[in-house]
Amino acid sequence: MDGSANPLFDTLFRPTVEQPPAPTPPPVADASAAPVRVTGTRTRAGNAMNRTRAALLGGAARAVAGTGTRIAMAQVATSAGVAKATLYNHFRTRDAVLAALVLDQVRQLVDAQADKPLADALVDAGVAISRNEVARGLAAVEPAALAAVARIDETAPAWQLARQAVSDKLADAGRGGADTVLRWLASFLLTPAAAAQIAADVDVLVAGLPVADDDAADDAADDAPRTTNPLGAPATPPAADAPRTA
Repeated sequence: MDGSANPLFDTLFRPTVEQPPAPTPPPVADASAAPVRVTGTRTRAGNAMNRTRAALLGGAARAVAGTGTRIAMAQVATSAGVAKATLYNHFRTRDAVLAALVLDQVRQLVDAQADKPLADALVDAGVAISRNEVARGLAAVEPAALAAVARIDETAPAWQLARQAVSDKLADAGRGGADTVLRWLASFLLTPAAAAQIAADVDVLVAGLPVADDDAADDAADDAPRTTNPLGAPATPPAADAPRTA
């Protein structure tokens, strides 16, 4: 007979010290779940993805500069030195590539001016735009596309980024006039200029920019409600009572 199954045997030989419960085994990770990234760290895979994306955008820049916006996905992959399947892992369509390229070009320009004084940042940004290889390539092979890019579109992410960067830089210097500066910078996409001419323009431009407080006061005055007459024109303020003659 099996002694371990005998109640008497169990009572006589039961341990007098209670044993701790067996530790709970760790949960088995779901093989299909996405990897969890610890806050503040970057994985090797993430770094590799960023490098691949940068290479793809570089390839797209070269392709657009050479042949215009009517690029093929295979052309971008070849220019970037990656497989076509790798390109499709990042961008599904040519339009997605072009949109990312424009945004990347603007971000690089913004980052390059981040720590510079206002005047230096404006000069260097104007020079960089004038010498931009993608813009100059489009000017030669597809000028209509370049004209479309140069048209300020407040709904486009690239223009939103550019405007915010200009506004922040002006605010740091206590100046307003972001729209004026943005139009001035955009002009170099279609009409590049030499560094000396750009520097001379900046001297005049900065001197004419409104002081931030004055600019805010002007905006507040523009937003203030105005009394109108039935035709919609601003009402003429009442004249002072004229002296009466006897």
